[in-house]
Amino acid sequence: MADIISIGTGAEPAGRLSAGRLRLVAFTAIAAFMVAGPAAEQIFGVQTPWLRSWTMFSAIGLGVIDASFEIRRPDGPLVPLDRFEMLGAPRNGRLKRIESSEELASVIKRLCIAAGQGADIRVRARQGTRSGWQTIHTDAQNACAD
Repeated sequence: MADIISIGTGAEPAGRLSAGRLRLVAFTAIAAFMVAGPAAEQIFGVQTPWLRSWTMFSAIGLGVIDASFEIRRPDGPLVPLDRFEMLGAPRNGRLKRIESSEELASVIKRLCIAAGQGADIRVRARQGTRSGWQTIHTDAQNACAD
């Protein structure tokens, strides 16, 4: 009797990739694309819109204004001014984040009105930019005098 030797052949046509190999090729291509962006910029100094480098938190805080307010007491010293308390606004509302010079000017105007005629309110404000904090208002003069 003749022995029958079985050779396991798949049901795939010759020249085609199996589903597993296709997933491996796709994963490798995506991983290479993800690594190529940072490598192109950090190793070779190449910047291109097609291969983007990884940047975490690149625009968080840009344009946001950090402001502090002080009011002069009738007896002379400056004391910190709580803008939320003075304007009767909730701490998680619109006053929490001042995003432009126009909003800062509006807050200052509202504080001056709430403080009354002749109030001396000093404002120190800086705005976040890509090159760091930029001073936009100093406490050198009374903000209500404008």
